[in-house]
Amino acid sequence: MIRKIVCATSLIFCAHSGLAYAGDAATAEALFREGRTLMDAGNYAAACPKLEESYAQDPATGTLLALGICQERAGQTASAWATYSEAAGRAKRDGRADREKAAREHMAALEPKLSHLTISVDPSAASVGGFSVKRDGHEIGAGAWGTRVPIDPGEHTIEASAPGHRPFSAKISITTPASAQTVQIPPLALEPVTPSAGAVASAPSPESRADVPAPRPAAPLRVPGLIVGGVGLVTLGVSGVFALRAGSLNRDSKADGHCDARNQCDDVGASKRDDAKTAANIATVTVLAGGALTALGVTLFLLKPRTEPTRAAQLQALPLLGQGQAGMLVQGRF
Repeated sequence: MIRKIVCATSLIFCAHSGLAYAGDAATAEALFREGRTLMDAGNYAAACPKLEESYAQDPATGTLLALGICQERAGQTASAWATYSEAAGRAKRDGRADREKAAREHMAALEPKLSHLTISVDPSAASVGGFSVKRDGHEIGAGAWGTRVPIDPGEHTIEASAPGHRPFSAKISITTPASAQTVQIPPLALEPVTPSAGAVASAPSPESRADVPAPRPAAPLRVPGLIVGGVGLVTLGVSGVFALRAGSLNRDSKADGHCDARNQCDDVGASKRDDAKTAANIATVTVLAGGALTALGVTLFLLKPRTEPTRAAQLQALPLLGQGQAGMLVQGRF
């Protein structure tokens, strides 16, 4: 069969004929015709895959040239440049100088428009076993690392991975002709080690727990003991104040003859004697209460905690004062 391709450059490419693979050539012809129809309609996104598959089914130089033209019109400058290069090589082998010349002319016209990408890999990353680099999902061999290669316009994803390491990913966008970009792949960080499901520690057996002493709980009554002891010391201080007051009032009652040696007193002396007795009574009560509270505070502070749950200790100290009497009421719950 003979294929005729009428291109915008007025070149006519004649495809080879042959029956190398029964059925493949027929499929290739159908795909080629559909691809040419789509390309004539300006639908390059649909036309180029048809032509590419036609070439895969039956590798004809004319189909390869048509694919290069489709890719060029679709804006895939790097892909078209590579396709023209392959077509030129095939045409030279076939002795078709006209096709070789057409392919090389297209290559020369595209070269000033080509954008380039360089993928640079850190040596420490490259030394990791199983390290690999991909561009748009396709493996990039170590031989291409650090090399400036043509790339089609648009967005591209660069990925690097290695077993046991966190993957690296970067996106670039080629928007202007003849641009150049470089992606630097750094050393890959190690993945954090997580314990497997079977590595979960089991609970210790009752036998092993028996040999481990239980932690001693903090004494729950130390704080109340400090409070009670503090109240007791303050109460003892109050007792001393009233004792001094009682002595002072008693001396005042004897001054200026208000009370004689037989304790016969006038009104001023009697009043001072009554005040002295009241102060003495308060001193007596507070010294007893202060001593008791101080002793109780020390006891609570040193008391060992009970093993069973205990309620919070509560303590109240209420003063009792009246005509000619004084006292203190202490009540609490421990």
